[in-house]
Amino acid sequence: MQFLKDMRSKLSLSGIRHIKGPRGLNFIKLMFHFKRDSLGALEETEKQFGEIASYGWPINTIIIYCPKLIKQVLGDKNKIYVKGAQTDEMKVVMGEGLVTNNDRTSWLRSRIIVSKELGPAPIALFSKIIDDLTLQLVKKWKSQESAELDFSLEMRNLTFAIAGKTLLGSDLTNEDARIVDEAVLFTSKMAHDHMFELFPLPYWVPTKKNKEFHFHNNNLSSIVSRLLAQEKENSNESSARSILQRLVYAKNPETGVGLSDQELRDEVITLLIAGYETTSNTLSWIFGLLSKHPEVQDRLRQELQESPEEITSINFKTTHPYLYQVILEGIRMYTAIPMSSRRNLKEDSFNGQKVPVNTSVVIPVWNIHRSEKHWDKPLVFNPSRFEGVEVNRLDHYLPFSKGERRCVGENFSLIEVAIIVSKVLLSFELELIGTELPRAVSHVSLKPHKGMPIKIKETLR
Repeated sequence: MQFLKDMRSKLSLSGIRHIKGPRGLNFIKLMFHFKRDSLGALEETEKQFGEIASYGWPINTIIIYCPKLIKQVLGDKNKIYVKGAQTDEMKVVMGEGLVTNNDRTSWLRSRIIVSKELGPAPIALFSKIIDDLTLQLVKKWKSQESAELDFSLEMRNLTFAIAGKTLLGSDLTNEDARIVDEAVLFTSKMAHDHMFELFPLPYWVPTKKNKEFHFHNNNLSSIVSRLLAQEKENSNESSARSILQRLVYAKNPETGVGLSDQELRDEVITLLIAGYETTSNTLSWIFGLLSKHPEVQDRLRQELQESPEEITSINFKTTHPYLYQVILEGIRMYTAIPMSSRRNLKEDSFNGQKVPVNTSVVIPVWNIHRSEKHWDKPLVFNPSRFEGVEVNRLDHYLPFSKGERRCVGENFSLIEVAIIVSKVLLSFELELIGTELPRAVSHVSLKPHKGMPIKIKETLR
């Protein structure tokens, strides 16, 4: 039934051809380009058509490369824009979690509860876990003979361990961890690939790949549901240590109502997918950039050595200003989520051009962050460009999105990255293996193609 609704929606929308974009064979060519290399296709689309481009039936999508229009969608008129068709693809995994939920009433209720459990007090508690697990990894590196590491794999393992403890809690066995890790990677990757299919097969079609998808998705859902049920049986709010445990007892401060079982399941899986995978890749790129730029690495290490403050809160922005600038620059150049999408509930217009109801609007964050129109020498790694800059005021800087749907886990992610970077740099000097960073590929989040090879050497201090 949903498949038929989706097809009727696509067939009924034909009112964006007045906005220039690829047509005919060029349309087919660029669609195959998107499936093969979405980042390259975004760049090629902007090159050919400028700041606004439309992809007609069956995609029915407008891509906007102009910060003024992005501000219109995410800020000024955010009430008429909901998450778009590309994001809807993730509902099959995340359900109606914060990332995908388009019902503003239930979304806002969940947002209030989840944001409270990711506030300053819980983060201070979780920062100790992040610190301990990172130091365990540092100790392991010091004891092994090999000085060459794939930081992509190392950071994925570390951030998953952190997610396991902070998000799911100590009840996660090694077997559970393996199943969850495999399920998150497979289901999120397949849902992402669905976004760029001209005519994607519904998940209920019993293909081999769809069967494998449901196998992993059911495993993931079963483990999270089991952990939630166990916590409800224990019924001991005072011992709540993980986010999952805290959410079980969390209540909306205004209504006193908590999350339903289904909402709990959806929010935990959403936080899991949106958490460790994106943070892992963010760390890989930042360490890669530092390895390639020893002068930045040395300056940052000096700040870390001279600072008496431990990183336990978002206050590290002021106690460790250069570290904050390094992180800002790293996620500018290699944004974890390189594109996002919205869909308009009412008719709108872009630069006087009509945007019909239910048009999918794609925001190419990757392009905005690397455009010479908005940044001086955008492909140069220069953390000092953010010195004294209030990034929340920049319409062309949106790694965590903008407006009321800004990422609820932003501060948690920034603090996790800050702690890990600081602990690693205080113990090791980093050297990139090879002359250039790996090619960036978009598979749900932005990954280094074939890993991030880095050589480590213990610091003398």
